[in-house]
Amino acid sequence: MNAGQVIEAPLDDIFAFCNRLAWQVGGPILVHDASWGLVAHSTLNQTIDKGREAIILQRAVPDEHAETQVLLETSRRLAAGDEVFSVDPIPGVQERRVVSAVRVLGVLVGSIWAAESAGPLHPDTEEMMSAAAKQASLLFQVQEDLRRRQRERFVSLLLAGSHDEYLLAQYLGVPQECPVRVVAVHHGHDADLRQQVERVLPALTAAVPTPSLVMHETDRIYVVFYGDDVQNSSREFGEEFARADSRLLVGGGRVGRRLGHAIASRRDADSVIAYLQKTPGRQVGSTRTLRAKLALMKVAEMLSGMHEPFDGPLHGLSALEAADRDEAVGILDAYFASNGNISEAARQVHVHPNTFRYRLAKISDILNIDLEDREDRLLVELDLLRARFGA
Repeated sequence: MNAGQVIEAPLDDIFAFCNRLAWQVGGPILVHDASWGLVAHSTLNQTIDKGREAIILQRAVPDEHAETQVLLETSRRLAAGDEVFSVDPIPGVQERRVVSAVRVLGVLVGSIWAAESAGPLHPDTEEMMSAAAKQASLLFQVQEDLRRRQRERFVSLLLAGSHDEYLLAQYLGVPQECPVRVVAVHHGHDADLRQQVERVLPALTAAVPTPSLVMHETDRIYVVFYGDDVQNSSREFGEEFARADSRLLVGGGRVGRRLGHAIASRRDADSVIAYLQKTPGRQVGSTRTLRAKLALMKVAEMLSGMHEPFDGPLHGLSALEAADRDEAVGILDAYFASNGNISEAARQVHVHPNTFRYRLAKISDILNIDLEDREDRLLVELDLLRARFGA
């Protein structure tokens, strides 16, 4: 077999890859990730020394002094950019090792170790290990993609609230008893905007101290923050995401006391997104900052869903031309948004205050309402909300 030949092994079976490489170089193989966790090892019937056996049993490099010194020196050489090199034997512990760095896009993601414990290694072992490292980088990427997809499936079960909280916590490695908050980032169905979100997401989640879980949907992503200080970390994350592109909408749910409360926080985040979609000019919000507005949106949705239609006062505008009807709704919206301050309301619609008063009086006559009357004002505002938020 040529030193640079690709090892024939399925891309989703890294153990088969280790076995083929062990057979090729003539010694057992270990594959570590960048944090020195054991990813895979060869399982051929080859003699192994105590060092390799301890690593397989512990799933990581032992913390005895000899192995720690090897780890420190190897880490130094990998960080310095060495690609393939030898590690001297440790009497009574392990034989000579040949180490090859595994990098993805120049970033160190792991290492491959070949041991002489089964006898002398092949003379071309370093060339073989160098070629194997290139193939292993693809295996690492495939493994990471598989883990990410599996993790997302479990996050989706968490956010659906349909599975056992304890089991999901165990799989995801998240404490059951911890604060949790869901933030939704809505990108719509814009492919370019979605790609931008996916590019920015890793950097923004890494920039906040609170850990998180991620789930992608067709029109948005959900980020589940958990642990200490979820309120501040998620708020900073949302604000930074909004700055990334003015077309993005960011909604934050309530802070739950335990992992299982993520489903309620997700529903909150979705409600905020629904409000922002119908509120031009607003890009970021949360259940805490929009509590009253979200409640009124729910009321408007309920009125629209009534079996017997709610015949609100705005029905009186139906006889007007479309442009005149839109102008009348704009006048009423400005009046309520400014809490009845005519000067402020006039400024919002770019007319003189006297013009605004005249138009408002004319609209009141058409609708047969008295805006000085509390019940009439409430009824008109509810009807405006229904027109904005109703189905």
